[in-house]
Amino acid sequence: MTSRVTRTRKVTVKIAGQEIQLTAPGLKSIRRGPEQQLYWVKDEHPDFEFYPTKTVRIHVDLSSFEACDFDLIESICQREQQAMLAWADGAVSDRSRLAPKYDGTVGSLIDLYLHDEESAFEDIKDNTRAAYRDWLKVIKNTIGARRLDRLSPKFFRSYYKRWREAAEKGGEERTRRAYGCIQMIRALLSFGIEADLPDCERLRKGLSQMRFSKNPPREETMSFTQAKAVVDECLKQNDAHMALTQALQYEAFLRQGDILGSWREEPPTYELKPGEVRRGPKVWSGMTIDRIQLAENLVVRTSKTTQPVVHALDKCELVVRCVRHLDRGNPYAPVAARPDGKPWADRQAFSKAWRRYASAAGIPKSVWNMDGRASGITEAAAAGASDDDLASTAGHADKIITRDVYKRGAREMSERVQEKRRLRRAKS
Repeated sequence: MTSRVTRTRKVTVKIAGQEIQLTAPGLKSIRRGPEQQLYWVKDEHPDFEFYPTKTVRIHVDLSSFEACDFDLIESICQREQQAMLAWADGAVSDRSRLAPKYDGTVGSLIDLYLHDEESAFEDIKDNTRAAYRDWLKVIKNTIGARRLDRLSPKFFRSYYKRWREAAEKGGEERTRRAYGCIQMIRALLSFGIEADLPDCERLRKGLSQMRFSKNPPREETMSFTQAKAVVDECLKQNDAHMALTQALQYEAFLRQGDILGSWREEPPTYELKPGEVRRGPKVWSGMTIDRIQLAENLVVRTSKTTQPVVHALDKCELVVRCVRHLDRGNPYAPVAARPDGKPWADRQAFSKAWRRYASAAGIPKSVWNMDGRASGITEAAAAGASDDDLASTAGHADKIITRDVYKRGAREMSERVQEKRRLRRAKS
């Protein structure tokens, strides 16, 4: 029995002109025209704000005082009251709470994962949510109508192959897309297990024994000449913000997301800080123009490791080239701003705009904007920068990450090693 105390007093209700007191917590009498209707209504206490059942209609004969079943009224109200208290005290499973919204299909599981206030999706960063939504959209459009109780784990392997198929005949397989969908299936089933939904544990256990190919690490490298070509094209088209974004990625090893900033939801009462931008319920915060000063170091707390990294901007050739073209009329303007001066809505919109400049500059489609950071690190490593310095400047927690993930100029480094060996042999 729950220890929570709420709505313990008897309720007075008028039936057919006569008043009676009932032990019926939550009972409400509502007049709809000439008709009287009885309802159980959930408690307005904040503890029950997210309780899914708001009202329950009580069907009894209200034509006369003698015909009304008062025992039924009391039993329904007491039953619903106890269910609400049990929910608040955690004594009822999510299966009961979510049952009205879950119809056993993959599509309904996706809807719960996206919108249930207790889903792990609520804790994911906005920029990551965008990628998750893209993959979930693919899943819902292809297998959303499938029932989980009719599926075997092997079913997902067959759809992995379909999701991986090239968008057009002879095109490149979409391995990243397919692997992302599988990862989301795993997340959906894990959520279903937490919510005590049937078949999720069986399918998730089966998936844990299966392996799927994912995209190999990227090896494409953006050269300094290519980075400079993009910067030049952006400046030629009077887009100093895009030029500066490219320069910071390549020269200062900054992640795309650390320059673009991110959106988050805030209540209408939230007071904006300098540089923040509101769009409906969402607020943007990110790198602003006032931080780009050649006479001062740029200090960035990276999004992945959260450790502060210092950048000497006056030593970054491409950054210096861009700074003189900046309009500093609004010091709090986003560094990565659209042509209208507003922040980009998401990474996809930014990447499409960047690709237009890159194509105009003659950059092949195999080179991506996100290659800029890794390529800058690779160029610095080829120039002889130590792993310790590179890890510190890139904001890596471990220089092993610098060596294994971000160095792409393996041949150039190998040639340098072999040349040193050759010189030593000659001396011997």
